[in-house]
Amino acid sequence: MPAAADLRWRAGWMAAAAIVAVFGAISLWIDPVEVRRTAFDPTAFPAFQSDEATYYLMGHSLARDFDLEYRQEDLDQTRAEFPLGPSGVFLKRGVTQDGSVEAREDRLFFGKSFIYPLFAAPFVLAFGTNGFHVFHSLLLGLAFLCAYLFLSARAPVTVSLITAGGFLFPTVVPVYWAWIAPELFNCVIGLVACFCWLYKFVSPVSTSTWGRWLRGPASDVVAALLVGLLCFSKPTNALLGVPMGLWWLWRREWVRAALVALAFVVAAGAGWGSNKIISGEWNYQGGAQRETCHARFPFEGPGIGLEVCDPRETSEAQTEVWFDPEMFWHNLRANLGYFVIGRYGGLLPYFFPVLLGVALWAVSRRERQVWQALVLFGVVIQIVVFLITLPYTYFGGGGSVGNRYFMGVYGALVFVYPPVRSRLVALLPWAVGGLFMWPLVLSPFDTSMRPGDRAFSGPLRILPVERTNYNDLPVQTERDLMVHWYGQTPRHPGFQLLYLDKNSWLSEADRLSFWTRGRSRAELLLRTNNPERRFEVSFTGSPSVTTVTVEVEGRSAALVLDPFQTGVLQFALPEGFRFKNREGQISYIWHVAITTDTGFVPQERDGAPDTRLLGIRVKPLIVPMEDQ
Repeated sequence: MPAAADLRWRAGWMAAAAIVAVFGAISLWIDPVEVRRTAFDPTAFPAFQSDEATYYLMGHSLARDFDLEYRQEDLDQTRAEFPLGPSGVFLKRGVTQDGSVEAREDRLFFGKSFIYPLFAAPFVLAFGTNGFHVFHSLLLGLAFLCAYLFLSARAPVTVSLITAGGFLFPTVVPVYWAWIAPELFNCVIGLVACFCWLYKFVSPVSTSTWGRWLRGPASDVVAALLVGLLCFSKPTNALLGVPMGLWWLWRREWVRAALVALAFVVAAGAGWGSNKIISGEWNYQGGAQRETCHARFPFEGPGIGLEVCDPRETSEAQTEVWFDPEMFWHNLRANLGYFVIGRYGGLLPYFFPVLLGVALWAVSRRERQVWQALVLFGVVIQIVVFLITLPYTYFGGGGSVGNRYFMGVYGALVFVYPPVRSRLVALLPWAVGGLFMWPLVLSPFDTSMRPGDRAFSGPLRILPVERTNYNDLPVQTERDLMVHWYGQTPRHPGFQLLYLDKNSWLSEADRLSFWTRGRSRAELLLRTNNPERRFEVSFTGSPSVTTVTVEVEGRSAALVLDPFQTGVLQFALPEGFRFKNREGQISYIWHVAITTDTGFVPQERDGAPDTRLLGIRVKPLIVPMEDQ
């Protein structure tokens, strides 16, 4: 191997090994129980629920029992490590060959894809729950190595090391290292699949066995097999295979196109077929009585079965939601903007390297390749599919950090990058991405447990809130704290306030008012069931002169209140953002912000037991039409 090529490979392997060593050491050092303790109650264990709880049980079941059946032993093992147990575990009954529900009531099956816990199981067997994170550390190292080898084939070694690192680490990707869930797995497998397909088009001719393999048809077969596995992990990932097939068809290499298609079908079919063999049902998210179990679980006591859980079947396409004529274009237009710059899931803060890579590709006319356009096309198609089929939860639900559904295709986008030869350009993701992401990446477990908190301050706060995802915003995971009803009087209609930060205190005893935190800016979303026209805010001042500023949809007004003085501001409401809830009812949403310049603590002022830092007391009202 020439000296330059040898240096390039050694640099990549050494950097990847360092990444695995650092994250692997952290994986073995952490206490998986302790890192999931809640800051609100030191005796409780939060965030071990839903997908994470299910995959935890599946990984341990495969490692211990070598099967995917749910038994009482699985629940006992979980509670031995996490005393409060899991929550939101997806379980389902088995199905017989004739399609009827299995008569046996002493076994159930997990209602999630088994491909991620299957790969993680050897590490769980070796290291216990820490094994999930050891596995994730290897995935991060593999992703970096493949990204670096591709980039360095057309660019200097040092710049490629910086670019590859910038593609992964100043993004939300390392946060998913902390999750016992398939998001990081999907991201890395998609990246490796595209590497196996595309490296041959940028790499120098190599006489090594590894180099010859990457340039031959076997690498395309492996790429298609990996995409097939991804399809079983999440069906929409199948769209990553579209660019591969189109490429070989465009090149008129019919044999390779056929091999790619066959490999994909074999891998995906093996996944779905195995699920059929295990549980009697092709669809792991549908079938016989798929339920989600929260406080109580089957088999934890005599006679307790799946009836203690809540239905959660996903078998039918919700076309009436997808193509709702009343909301389709409204949602799609809004979500296209939110997808790029949204506060909780936008590409700009969470996946900035995507925007940089696409911009570089767009301006690099001489170095653009057809296969890059096909990769970009496949990703765009998947984005559009998500925005259409999941208009109200396209970034993965309230517990998500960034857009977890986008993780499946994120890795593929490193191959859109043209040759990057400037260190300044290579450092740009570290600067911009780091500006938004460093608090999340440095505390991934805390971020994952309270996903809404990171947008309470810093640059994330300047970005727009994804109102289409109102019911699944990360702050909704603490619904009792963050959602309150106000304004209901004999003369005034009630409405909902969603706190977007913790600069507002809980409602007062009258249920009509609340205090803001002193010297702060409180953000809220106002939601009503009618297209209201006027919003009134009454204030009661603090013991000192207070300036309060209110913004409603970008229009602001201010009051200066003497000690304990009251004042009122009214706003003519513009047309609210239309939102349709799960019952099909249209509601309207407005953004409100309240800023105060002073604060006081009642206990320090007059000895009262109240130790809160208070700003100003707020009584919000909707003025009825007849009073306007």
